Amino acid sequence: MAAVTENIMSYLKREATLFDAELELAIPRGKQPWEVYGLIWEHVELGGKRLRPVMCKLACEAVGGDGQKAVPAGAAIEIFHNFTLIHDDLEDNSDMRRGKPCLYKTYGVPLAINAGDGLFMMVWPELLKLDLPAEKILSCQRVLNAAFTEVLEGQAVELNWYRTKSFSIAEADYFRMVGGKTGALMRASCEVGAIVGGAPDEKKKVLADFGHALGLSFQIQDDVLNLAGSEAKYGKEIGGDISEGKRSLITIHALAHASKDDAKRLQAILASCTKEKKEIAEAIRICRETGSIAYASEKAREIIETAKEGLMILNNNEASRRLLQLADFFIYREV
Repeated sequence: MAAVTENIMSYLKREATLFDAELELAIPRGKQPWEVYGLIWEHVELGGKRLRPVMCKLACEAVGGDGQKAVPAGAAIEIFHNFTLIHDDLEDNSDMRRGKPCLYKTYGVPLAINAGDGLFMMVWPELLKLDLPAEKILSCQRVLNAAFTEVLEGQAVELNWYRTKSFSIAEADYFRMVGGKTGALMRASCEVGAIVGGAPDEKKKVLADFGHALGLSFQIQDDVLNLAGSEAKYGKEIGGDISEGKRSLITIHALAHASKDDAKRLQAILASCTKEKKEIAEAIRICRETGSIAYASEKAREIIETAKEGLMILNNNEASRRLLQLADFFIYREV
């Protein structure tokens, strides 16, 4: 496939405006009570790259469909994603989201939960805007409902690791969890786009598998950036995953490969959910010295390269080339 010349960040910013305009239609601005709609807009206006809706539109176009028809589906996916972010920040006890205090930090837990619930309710009317036969709209809804369920299940598994203070987690356990929590929604983004574009089953599956792989690699790279990135670029506190006690691919690998003393120390730091910068730096040092950060980065690259091979059956058009460009961005990004 021939290369595309426009920088991926420029492309994402340009495409995001389509979905920002659709969000304006989907989420009432200025509607009362402010405690619902004002809070929702405060969160949504933090921005974001709109990766999932862009993936949905690209998948549609990659199989020869009209990308504009996928915009409501992409917006619905973005609405659901933002619902999960509001609740995730609470569940993870995070401080910052995209460089600003998390919604619950400003307005309290009850109002933040309620705002997240409000976003979830807005998903389904948006899907009904799809200009498709009723059976295709139902197909999209089924795919998304299944994906939303997987997100819920993956989140529950991870939260239970914290509840039970479990550190005996194998890589296979991690990949099952993250495959639901992160992979499922990106898979659904591509699969729904393929449905809107009228793709045959073979191409739907290839795009769904590609989206799933992007989700895995995106999460792994996010975990890498959380320990080794620039806070100014990343938009969240560096080492926040250590404070959260996160069982990431990095920490799972580090616990398995560190010296007995370092493994014991790393587990203690993770279990304490400390916010002490000295202890966070110590945990990051252990992860770096065991080669765990580098290991995770390489694993993300392997997953992406395998996924890119599957796209070779698609039409050689701008959208399919953009998907390849997006895949590279996921593993080389700094934000």
